[in-house]
Formats: sequence, structure tokens, C-alpha cells
Amino acid sequence: MIVCWSLLAGSARAQFLPPSPLTAGSRSGQFLVQAASSAEPDPILATNQSLIHLEPALLAISAERIKQNLWHELDANQPCRGKIFVTLYPAASADDGALITSERFKDGWQYHVLLPNVIERERYVRAVTQVLLLELANRSPGPCSADVPAWLVEGLSRQLLVSKEMEIILPPPATHGASPAQLIQTPVGPVLSGLALTSAFADGRWQNPLDRAHQQLTSYPPLTFQDLSWPTPAQLADEAGELYRSSAQLFVSSLLHLNNGRACLRAFLAQLPQHYNWQFAFLRAFETCFAGPLEIEKWWALQVANFTGYDMTQTWPADKSWQKLDEAVRSGIQVRTATDELPFHAQATLQNIIRDWDRVPQALALQAKLRELETVQSRVSRDLVSLVDDYHKVIASYLNHRDKTGLLLGLRKKAARRHATAAALMQLDALDARRLALRPAQKLDSPPRSNSDPNSTGASVTRLRNIFARHRNHLPSNHLCRPKPSHSHFPGLTALRSNL
Repeated sequence: MIVCWSLLAGSARAQFLPPSPLTAGSRSGQFLVQAASSAEPDPILATNQSLIHLEPALLAISAERIKQNLWHELDANQPCRGKIFVTLYPAASADDGALITSERFKDGWQYHVLLPNVIERERYVRAVTQVLLLELANRSPGPCSADVPAWLVEGLSRQLLVSKEMEIILPPPATHGASPAQLIQTPVGPVLSGLALTSAFADGRWQNPLDRAHQQLTSYPPLTFQDLSWPTPAQLADEAGELYRSSAQLFVSSLLHLNNGRACLRAFLAQLPQHYNWQFAFLRAFETCFAGPLEIEKWWALQVANFTGYDMTQTWPADKSWQKLDEAVRSGIQVRTATDELPFHAQATLQNIIRDWDRVPQALALQAKLRELETVQSRVSRDLVSLVDDYHKVIASYLNHRDKTGLLLGLRKKAARRHATAAALMQLDALDARRLALRPAQKLDSPPRSNSDPNSTGASVTRLRNIFARHRNHLPSNHLCRPKPSHSHFPGLTALRSNL
């Protein structure tokens, strides 16, 4: 259990413990780590593979990495303000916990973390995550220190641990096998002189960070929003605690994948110092998503139902999921500009189909895209599921409004059709921006092609639109975007084939 309280203090700065001979600072200067005692870890604890042995130098690096990954999850980029002092004490048992205190001075907040030098991985990541969230929230002015809810700490710390464990958990270098000349005796025991290098290899298939939560929540009933909001000590211990952490991870992950979910979570943290009850801050920060607690309960029930019925073993990795979605929102076509020229390949976007294609081939193409999106949605990684669903909704809504205009007459029909087209194009542009923002990082040996490349997708689409603009008036409408024999002839454009 992590205990946290805040203290009001004057302008004088007080150290948590006297400086230790072994002290380390993080790269950013936010973390200062020291060992409080020279006592060796209990041999039984030191050999327990489920525990990690913390050392000041490695802990400073690890904490900095946790911060970087946490800020990436929240899309936060503001510089740190509050200093965090970490003190390691000799662990007496595997159940020793962490203690977090915060002190307010005239120029800001200071934080003190007391950690055992041997601790469970999850407990360690949870403590660092909590103090970082506390520091981020207390940057905003308020009458009190922020009260970060348990579900946010547990959900984010679990997400970081299952997705970035090898990066954020740094075991100390082994001293066995080293010569006496390589060891330096210090008050906290022998350490290797110089820089000790070790190799670590990982071999395995990519795993969804929510796999563990999926197994847990399909075996036991997930917690309600009320249970997540106010957990009892019994709900945070043993098997019940595992269920709480799995539910919290899914809840936080679902919030992050809302439209502007990261911005709303940052706003929620900024609102916490202004409220004694975090639920008021939550409703204010997420007011564009939820009208009240009942809306949150309904939304959470839907997320749980979708998640527990989702086959995680058939999920594509993140990069393949993005690629499949990118293919699903485009149509491959072949274009000939003259009878004696070979066709060139181009990509028509959904916007091209809606803006430029005629009514019948447009309907066939968009209906095919709806079916393709339904297939893709069952396989993509979870962070893209809502985006695929939004694409599906926009296309279906456009077809529905477009067909309704058939009941109108004259100018009203044209105006309604223009309005439906403009609305669909604007929504698709916004979805494309979201899709590009979720694109996985490019590999160094495969740089993305620019639109200046004549064979790139962007250049092909631009070239295709120019051809449409020049020759549309010369083409019979029933020949646009439909397969035609190669011997057919039209002025300037002989065939346009849709690979649907």
C-alpha cells in the first residue's frame, strides 16, 4: 500500500534524510536518489526472482525512463517543476511498502519517496507513477494537494509495466565472478569499478499489453465504475487486487482512446487540486464525453462487453493493424491516359470516391469499404478499434443521407447532397489526421516516401485528380471508375479500373 499525505511548510527547505555517501541524480535533475543505510539486503530477499534490488544510480535512470514513457502515454511535454527525493532503506520483508509525502513551499512542491531496497516490480512502478502523477497535477494552483485516484495510478502503472518492463526495470550488475581489482568497497557494499556492461536478449512474439487484463476479465466479472472509484483495502489485496488492476488498466486505456482522451486526462489532473472530490474534476474535464455519472456507467459497461468478447489471440500487431486500416480506407485503381500507354497504379481515398465518383460506382465502392472495415475491425489492435468504427459510421451516415435526397426535388435535393458531401469530407479529414497521429514509428531502413516521389500514394492521387479535372466532361458517367476493355477509347482517358 502506498501512503501519501501533504504537508504545508515555510520557506526553509528540509532534507528527508541526511545525505548518503552513495547518491545519484537523474538526467533531468528531477530525481535525487540516496541509500539510507549500508546494510546488505537479506540473502533470502536478494535471491527472490520476483523482487528487484534497487540501487541509487540505476533507480535514477529507471525513474527517468518511467517518466518519459508516462508522459508519452499522456502526451504531456511540459518541463518538470517539483523535485523528487528518493531514499532507499533496508527491506525487512517482501511486503515492505513505499511511503510518499509532499511538502509545499513558497516556490512550489517537493516530494519524498521512501522505498525498500528490495521490492516487487509492480509496487516499485506504482510508487514512481504515483509521485509523477502527483507532481504533474500539483503544477496547477489549488487549495490542497491533488488526490490522484487509485484507478489512474493502478491503470497507468500496469500499462507501463506490461509494455515497457525491459526498458524501465534495470537489475543491478552482478558482482560474482569479478576480480577483487574490479570491486570497490563502499558503505553500501562492493560495487563494480567503471562501467559494467551486460547483454540482454528477448525472443518472442509481440503481445498486446491488455492480454493479461483480457484473461483476468474473461474469468472474473469486471468491476463497476463505482468499485473502481472507491476501492476498499480488501479490493486492492491478493487476487482481488489483480482484478482491480486489470479493470483499472482497461478503464484508463479506454479513456485514452476517446476522442481527445489524452487531453481530457491531462485536464483532469490539472483540475484535481481545485476539488476535494476527484469525481467533480473528472466530470468537468470529460464534459464533452459524459453528461454525468450515469453516462460513465453506461459507457464503461459497453467497453467491458466489447472487450471481454474480443478475441485477443487474433489481433494484428500495431504496425500491421495500422497498415491494414490504411489499405481499407483507400482503393487501388489503374488509369490509362492514352490507348498506347501502359496503365499506372494510383490510390483513391474515401474523399476521392465521395467527391469525384458517380452515384452508382460510388455506392458500390463505399458498400465494399463498409464490409472491409467490418473485417478489419475484428483484427486490429485495440488502440485502432474506435477509429475503424468511426470510419464505418461516417461512410454509413453519408450513404444514408445521400439516398434520402432521392425523396427531395430540385434545388433542395442538390443542396442536401452538397451538405451531406461536405459533412462527410470534413469528418473523413479529421479521421485521417487521427490515423496519421497513431501511425507507428518508421523503421530506419524504410524511410517514408514523400509526395514528390512520382510513384508515391500522394503523387498518384494528385495526378489522378488532375486527370479527372481535365477529362471529366468528356467521359460518359457510366464509364467512370468501372472496368473497361483495353481497346475502348475515350478522349484522353481510355480506362479506369477499380480493384475492389
